[in-house]
Amino acid sequence: MGFSLSYIPIAFSCSVFTSQICAPAFQQPFYNAANLGLTHRKLISPDVDALANSMLASWNSSGLAVAVVQRDDAVPGGWHREFASYGIAKDDGTPVTPDTLFAIASNSKLFLALSTGLLISNETLAKERGSKLEWMTKTRDILPEWGLMDEVASRETTIQDMLSHRTGLPRHDFSRNRLPNGRLEMISTLRSLRPSAEFRETYQYNNLMYESLAALPSALLNQPYESYVAEHLFNPLNMSSSTYSVKDAEASGRFAHGFQWSMRDLTKGIKGTRVATVPFFAMNGSEKAFAGCGGAISSARDLSIWASMLLNKGRHPETNETIVPEDIIEHVATGVTVQEARSAYPEISPKVYGCAQSRYSYRGHEIIEHGGANLGFKTQVSRYPNDDLAIIVLSNDDDGTLLSEAVKWRITDDIFGLPPIDWDTRYRKEIKEARDRAMQAPISRPSDAQPSDAPFANMGRSYSHPAYGTLSPCYVSKTHDPSSDCSKVLSSPDVKAILAASSSEHTIPTFVMSFKGTFSTHIRFTHFNRNIFNGTIIWTNIEARQAEGYGSEGGVLVGLRSGFEVEWVDPGKAGEGLAFKGGFWGMGNGRRAPEGKGKASAEVWFGLDSE
Repeated sequence: MGFSLSYIPIAFSCSVFTSQICAPAFQQPFYNAANLGLTHRKLISPDVDALANSMLASWNSSGLAVAVVQRDDAVPGGWHREFASYGIAKDDGTPVTPDTLFAIASNSKLFLALSTGLLISNETLAKERGSKLEWMTKTRDILPEWGLMDEVASRETTIQDMLSHRTGLPRHDFSRNRLPNGRLEMISTLRSLRPSAEFRETYQYNNLMYESLAALPSALLNQPYESYVAEHLFNPLNMSSSTYSVKDAEASGRFAHGFQWSMRDLTKGIKGTRVATVPFFAMNGSEKAFAGCGGAISSARDLSIWASMLLNKGRHPETNETIVPEDIIEHVATGVTVQEARSAYPEISPKVYGCAQSRYSYRGHEIIEHGGANLGFKTQVSRYPNDDLAIIVLSNDDDGTLLSEAVKWRITDDIFGLPPIDWDTRYRKEIKEARDRAMQAPISRPSDAQPSDAPFANMGRSYSHPAYGTLSPCYVSKTHDPSSDCSKVLSSPDVKAILAASSSEHTIPTFVMSFKGTFSTHIRFTHFNRNIFNGTIIWTNIEARQAEGYGSEGGVLVGLRSGFEVEWVDPGKAGEGLAFKGGFWGMGNGRRAPEGKGKASAEVWFGLDSE
């Protein structure tokens, strides 16, 4: 459901129309400023309000927070800021406001890139080390735990390579687990991850590189990364609501619920039900496992100050004091890697990627931006450097990416006086085509499917990978010893829900196993033919809700669509293991899957644990 109501701060003139930042104080809800007939609102038009409200309703989305910033010498402080809020922040109907907190996901990466730049510019650190840190400093010289499987990449990778996604490593996102020894242990496992390209051959997005660099403040200054960012970026900019702590965000009462589409299976045409992800998917300190690549929590108001600083070439938008040296701001915004060699739309140019930012043009106007996506949140922070303009759109809907983009483009068209493009219709077509492909993609299990080379129950052992951890597949059958580990797994509330949603589990041999990661809780295998299985990564919070006192209702279960292939290699023989392939590792466009058979064909290889 979409809403047009939005809370307006009492200090309306200073919080919306000038550069002064006011503490959040609220009165009764009003309609958006444009609907109140406020003639000096010029950046967010009534047409934008109409589009946002219409799309929230027709897309059955939850909420949006929007901030627009533009240099304006007629405004005290020189920066004109406007905010708009649409829809709900929480499942109790609490409306979104400019001060609602969102998990900004990969928009956190720019804090990492700039914090790294500040270390590079730290002359005191250079004297203490006896050498100056540079963008081209080799990673192995500053992180002793560093190493990659490719010997050239292991030896030659620099800070710049990591920030520009050109190490040759695909995403390997599902290896991101919370490890006992934190980032340094994660870094030490990178050498076990198979690359999908040659070093510096191509752009391949990789969160692990950013999380590795988050170890630098601790390694060089003995200061936690989160503390370093707060000291040098959050605090000097008075971004008082921004944090890496889920506990602090929740204590504020302003942390939005991220909404996901539970029980969705697009291969069967099932869209699912929009459900609030409560509690937040990362809690009790587990958010520290991805702080550098995606852990920041912020608001439209705070990000408007952040964007102003970036437009102001690193200087505080109020005091003009240098927060980040201008050369660092310019460096991280300069393209290094070709991100998209071709664009899907004629108004948009190809894209290059610098450090935590894409750079391209839209209808003749250059843009520097980055998106963010995690469970239940989608964010976009964009700035037009030649026009002194920034647009921030935050969504608490897992489907909010294209909706946010449509709103961003409409604001852009309005401000630049361009004939508006109907991005809503374009994106609806794009979504329909994607869903049609999803329904056509699955290949039906052969009617004469042959059994595996060994009894299915024999897969019920432990297989491990140095970075991904251990898998213990549990065969779904009625013959388990009630005291066995698998019986405990299969009788858990999470797995009961997974099996209830797996309509074929009574007719097709199925395995379920625990797989605790940042965006995963379980893996499901369903037999396809011989030693080949369809694999699915699933995330659910049913047990987490019960453990946190939310009860047994209202849980989320996502990931039912089969997404990769698993081969049970040489069952019962020397060299037995599980070869994960078919896109599991998240390689970039145009990359080739591993060639060969058995273990050689694996993107990720889980070998049988020795007995």
